[in-house]
Amino acid sequence: MTQQRLIPPLSDEILVAYLDNELSGEQRGQVEQLLGDDPGLAGRLAHLDRASLPFDAAFAGMLAQAPVARLQQRLDNLAAAAPAHSAPERGVSRRNLIAAAIACLAVGAVGGRLSLGLPGREASEGSWRDLVAQYMSLYTGETFADMPDAPEWQQRQLQNIGARLGLELNRQRINLPGAELKYARLLSYDRQPIAQIAYLDAQGRPLAFCITQSHNGGREAPEAQTEVRRGMNVVYWSAHGHDFMLIGHGARQEMLALAQPLMAV
Repeated sequence: MTQQRLIPPLSDEILVAYLDNELSGEQRGQVEQLLGDDPGLAGRLAHLDRASLPFDAAFAGMLAQAPVARLQQRLDNLAAAAPAHSAPERGVSRRNLIAAAIACLAVGAVGGRLSLGLPGREASEGSWRDLVAQYMSLYTGETFADMPDAPEWQQRQLQNIGARLGLELNRQRINLPGAELKYARLLSYDRQPIAQIAYLDAQGRPLAFCITQSHNGGREAPEAQTEVRRGMNVVYWSAHGHDFMLIGHGARQEMLALAQPLMAV
């Protein structure tokens, strides 16, 4: 790509070049600054980036556990019972299995526990944040539409997750001004627990506060840092042996303000 300074509004070609790491370091910095201040641009980037999500890896674990033999037997039985003029069954396609895996994923979410079945932990300290961002980029306001919002149910979720991570979590401590708490659940990445506390922000967009045990050798970073992942702004910090992140579609300064009360957790 050319080394010239980028001039807003950014084209889709520039955003795709950013996703493909084809821009210079200076140009990437320009894009990330614009992303941090423009939620609309961040949304466009997230839309373009969806095609690059590792769906095969994300659902590999569930596909491996899918009851393929039983499903195939049922299809064979149906084919045998069908009229002669019916089109023959062609077995279970990969698309069918992915659909079944997504259904299993939904069941896991209702149960309050979900496994992020992606490859092992990378050396990068930010790998868990990118993993969360991949899933967050698939969420919409409708994702949480059927979630029960009973305070007692949410408090029980928070207590269970807090006990697992060695933290005291309750609705008062994780309350965010203008945001609606939807649920809290425990995820797992490379056998490490990740708490995901999900909200809808004041504009009805998905927002998540996530916590995992720290793997940075005890080095704490209590000062909030920011980055852009999958078209969303991320605020992250480390304290008390844990890594924290807040990810959402708000502008950088908005996300920093929302993160302030959470830094006392």
